[in-house]
Amino acid sequence: MKTRRLIIVWSLLIFLAFLILFFSLTNGAADISLTEISNAFFHFDSQNQSQQIIINLRLPRIIGAFLVGSAFALSGAVMQGVTRNPLADAGLLGINSGASLGLALVFIFFPKASITATIWFSFGGAFLAAFLIFLVSRRSVASLTPTRLILAGVAISSLFTAISQALGLVFDLQQDIAFWFVGGVANITWQQLQQVWWLYLIAVGGLLFLAGGINLLILGDDNAMALGKKPERIRFVTLILVVFLAGIAVALVGPISFIGLMVPHVLRHFTGDNYRKLLPLVLVGGGFFVVLADLLARLLNPPFETPLGLLITIVGVPFLLFRIWRS
Repeated sequence: MKTRRLIIVWSLLIFLAFLILFFSLTNGAADISLTEISNAFFHFDSQNQSQQIIINLRLPRIIGAFLVGSAFALSGAVMQGVTRNPLADAGLLGINSGASLGLALVFIFFPKASITATIWFSFGGAFLAAFLIFLVSRRSVASLTPTRLILAGVAISSLFTAISQALGLVFDLQQDIAFWFVGGVANITWQQLQQVWWLYLIAVGGLLFLAGGINLLILGDDNAMALGKKPERIRFVTLILVVFLAGIAVALVGPISFIGLMVPHVLRHFTGDNYRKLLPLVLVGGGFFVVLADLLARLLNPPFETPLGLLITIVGVPFLLFRIWRS
């Protein structure tokens, strides 16, 4: 029965994915016919403005939205399993805040930095947050517990957010930083995607490979060690891979919240806590959730765009409060 239900969910998700992709390509500030969209893919004319919009604006925007959504959702699902906390995500562990601090430093010291430099500064901030979390929460090999990780993550997240805001005030960067904190995929380009796609594939592949180890962590550290696994090593490797995903997503659109909380919770109803089944579903579901949110952001108030981060937060806050109330 569960297998049949999972097949139905996958079928529905694939159908909705094609539907969302179709509407994302056909809707926007410019009205473009289906014939022009078809020609853009099969008979591209670089002099045709409509085809330029499809290939160089809408298509990288859709791919970027999927990449960002899947990265945030996957990192949230993994953090919930590793910490055994149903409300955990990369933001709770301070990783998003660390990546944002890296971006703030780029704006201050290298305002004309390349896309590559911006992305690597975001990674640097995320890795710094992860390093401090491990440094604060680990006193011995066996003491890297979920509770220590969460408490250290909350403290580091608050610290890095305060530093980013202080730097914005001192160096008059409120406008630049506000753009990243609001979040949006409108400015994602092919050049940015070329810089991150290989890191994204490595991180996603690594987390899918470690799904079985995460299943053991859910059972408890004692049970994992009894089966010959090392819980602290699994946590360390998964956290590094989550850093990659969070760094990529924040560098592209800013620290959008709640994706890593909402998507895994909804899809867990169909898979339970089996991460071998959950992670692939979260990967696809999170990606197309953000593609759909971006489509709604374009359609709510045309020709203006509603900030993507604001739209997701409006949905995410009631969801979080509902989860707390149910718990």
